[in-house]
Amino acid sequence: MRTSIFALAPLASAASAARFILHIPNTPLVNPSSLTSTTHATLQSSGAPLDAYITRSNSFNFNNVSVGSYLATIHSRDYAFEPLRIDVTLEEAIEGSGDKREKVAAWQTFLGNEWDNKGESRGEGGNGLVIEVQPRMPKEYYQERAGFSPLSFLKNPMILMGLFTLIMVFGMPYLMDNMDPETKAEFEEMQKKGVMGSGNTNTAQQIQNFDLASWMAGKTDTPPRNPSPAPQSQGRKRG
Repeated sequence: MRTSIFALAPLASAASAARFILHIPNTPLVNPSSLTSTTHATLQSSGAPLDAYITRSNSFNFNNVSVGSYLATIHSRDYAFEPLRIDVTLEEAIEGSGDKREKVAAWQTFLGNEWDNKGESRGEGGNGLVIEVQPRMPKEYYQERAGFSPLSFLKNPMILMGLFTLIMVFGMPYLMDNMDPETKAEFEEMQKKGVMGSGNTNTAQQIQNFDLASWMAGKTDTPPRNPSPAPQSQGRKRG
């Protein structure tokens, strides 16, 4: 009796299927026993993804995995796990014997990079290989409210302006009391005639032209006297 090649195809596919286990170890970051029952792992390739839920032994069992390259991802509510690249290939058990067996190899992979960019090896072997999946970090869904900090309070521009105003209000009289009489008299004279005066001159222009460095150095700007113009002799017009 002849056997169709199409009838043998499913048998060949089943014969080339591999099985392996993804295991979550007990680490200081995560206790696998505390993971929820909705935690599951997926294998994604060109076809439909393969899915496996976590067991009591904190592992994910994948059976009948065909030859190919897969992206293994752990989906957890509380923790983020590193993604893995898992390759299932067929190799000869003994060179030249023609007897082939499944080989499973796992590496660390990086999302957003090229598929050939592989990281550290996470295991390599035949059927029943146990691959450990390391957690990265806990997932945070809420932002903690920051407590009161005096440093952040002083960074407010309005607070700084208010403090500067208070220093000027309470510090200026103390500064005036400690001035020597000549400097104090000069400052009062400048208040009357200069920047702080209430004359008919433009106050904004006076403030802009005020030289604080010269005033602190004790210099006074006295405008030079304009020389009086020479009198012009006027001759009499002769009629």
